[in-house]
Amino acid sequence: MNLQKLGLKIQQAREENNMSQEQLAIAIGCSQSALSNYEKGKRRMYLAQLEKLSEVLNKPLEYFVEQLPKSRANTSVNRGHDSEFLALMNDIYTLNTEQIAEVRKYMEFLKWNQNREDE
Repeated sequence: MNLQKLGLKIQQAREENNMSQEQLAIAIGCSQSALSNYEKGKRRMYLAQLEKLSEVLNKPLEYFVEQLPKSRANTSVNRGHDSEFLALMNDIYTLNTEQIAEVRKYMEFLKWNQNREDE
């Protein structure tokens, strides 16, 4: 998704929630000028900021992120559909710190097991 499309989605969601830029900026922990630049597509947002935006504006993360970039770290591995990946990310977002640590351990096990099978 390009930055202009993301900016329009942020603005639409903000307006749907009857919030000013200043109110939303305070809620997500940035300056009003930074939020203005996000809405204009002049500045990138980090995932943590998008997650906070999603929470404050009561929108799923998928609303803001249509698709992931085509280039990924390991393109030889079939990662499935982007929507499945985003759904997984949203599920992880709802977990508490201990549960996230368990997911990380399981992911490390999966990588270890994959490396063992590749040998």
